[in-house]
Order: sequence, then C-alpha cells, then structure tokens
Amino acid sequence: MTIPAIPNLIIQLILAISIVLLFSALLPIRWLCAMLPRGRARSTWRAMAALLTLAAAGVAVFLCINTNDGPNHYEDLVVTLVFLAASIFVLTVCTLALHTAKDLSKIADLEFAAIVDPVTELFNRRHIMALLDAQCQHSSRHNSPFSILLIDVDNFKTINDTFGHRTGDTVLKELGRVIAHIIPDSRNIGRYGGEEFLVILPQSASSEAWRIAEDLRATVQSTTIAGDRAPISSPTISIGIATAYGWKETSEDLIEIADEALYSAKAAGRNCVCHAFESSGRQLPSKFTVVSAAQ
Repeated sequence: MTIPAIPNLIIQLILAISIVLLFSALLPIRWLCAMLPRGRARSTWRAMAALLTLAAAGVAVFLCINTNDGPNHYEDLVVTLVFLAASIFVLTVCTLALHTAKDLSKIADLEFAAIVDPVTELFNRRHIMALLDAQCQHSSRHNSPFSILLIDVDNFKTINDTFGHRTGDTVLKELGRVIAHIIPDSRNIGRYGGEEFLVILPQSASSEAWRIAEDLRATVQSTTIAGDRAPISSPTISIGIATAYGWKETSEDLIEIADEALYSAKAAGRNCVCHAFESSGRQLPSKFTVVSAAQ
C-alpha cells in the first residue's frame, strides 16, 4: 500500500505561516532593544534578530524548493511542522521576554518612586535616614568619623507666599541640583522634609564638613533661580553640622544635634553655618559647643 503524497498547497501554507511568525518575532525584539541601554544584552538581542532573519530566509528557500518540486511526502510535512513549531516557540519566547522586561521596568519605577522625592529628585526622608542608620553602624564598628549637614532654605515660606508653590518647588529642585553638584557623593543627599535637606559626609571630620558647608552656602547665595513671575536672586540657606566619631547612639540622636546647630544658625541671622562639636556618644543640646560663621 502506497502512502499518498501531501498536497503542495498544505506544506506551502504551513511554511508561509512559519515565515510570518519568524518575522513577527522581530517586532518584540525591536522594542526590547529600544528599552535596553547600550551593552551586551542589547547587542545579544540584535544578534538574535539577525539570526531570525536568516532563519526566515532559510524557510523561504525551502518554500521555493517545494513550490518547484512535484508531490511531497510525509517527510516534507514533518520538516515543515518542525519549522512551524520552532517559529511559534521563538515568537513566544521573544514576546515573553518583552513582557518580562516591561514588568521589570515597572518594578524599577516603583522602587525608584519609593526612595526618591518627586520634587527634588533626591532621596526621600525614609531612604536618606536608612543610609544614615547604616553610616552610624559603620562608624560604631570602625570608630570612624563622619559628618552630617542639615540644610534649611531661609525664608522659604515667604517665597511660597510671594511667588506661589510652583515657584517654591522650582527653588527646592534647583537648590537640590546645586547641593548635588557640590557634594562629593550625590548618593548621600536627601530631602529631609519641607525645605530641609540632609547630607551625609562619610569619613569627613569637622574641618572638611565645615569647608563643604561653607562652599555650599556661598554657591547657593550666588545662584539665580528662574521663577514663574520673577527670578529669585541670591537665595540663602542655613546649615547645621554635626560630626561623630565612633557614633554609638541612634541616627535620630545625631539629627537632634545637627538640628540644634541649625537652630543656632537661624538665630544668628540665617545664611550661615553652625557646627555642634562633640567627641563620641550623645551629648544633650545644653552641652553643645556651637560655633557659627555668620556672613
């Protein structure tokens, strides 16, 4: 008993579907390459796109051969079905890879939003305090110095009342940019709340912290910020510094010290730097030696 031949039309139709599926897989690859940054991953997906193009060309050649040949046998059908299965698999993998990349991008955006302040694009209070906790633990273990700067924008309520809250947000964003430009490591800067910023200076003793704070104060004062109604010239900030050596207490205790220094800077007339010096361990506000540099 002879096995009947497979009609050419069936095999040609399956091969044509395989070619369409292979070319369809190039679309999610293109979107993936647009999402990925320059690097090995994007280069690999581009190489994959080139291989898929070659594979589609190979299937097209096989289709042409079957078009010109006589009746086909079941071996040709098996090969054709393998092409179809491979095409479906490739399209499925590429589509899943694209959806996974989109999901990862959404997760990254959510993680970013959870730690970044939307106005200044610096770390928010929760994250900068977590970094300060880690720095306090490091200082305690290694008996190493570090300093923090608690920065407050002078007369910020007046800016909001005079120019509007949108201009106030612009001021905060621009001052955040200035701070990030001056501070050696922008990963240690955050918006502490309202018009206050918190800066962590690892391995920085009193003199280094003072120099950075003074440089920051002077740079801010020489800045002009474009507002909606009128430019804001020479904004000023007050800075409270606290330096710790082998800190044994909590991060909130150190913030309290810096806040007392900041209060002294405000009381001294604003636009100045005050340093609450201490040796090791916590000291109550009444025992501070607060030194200021009023301008």
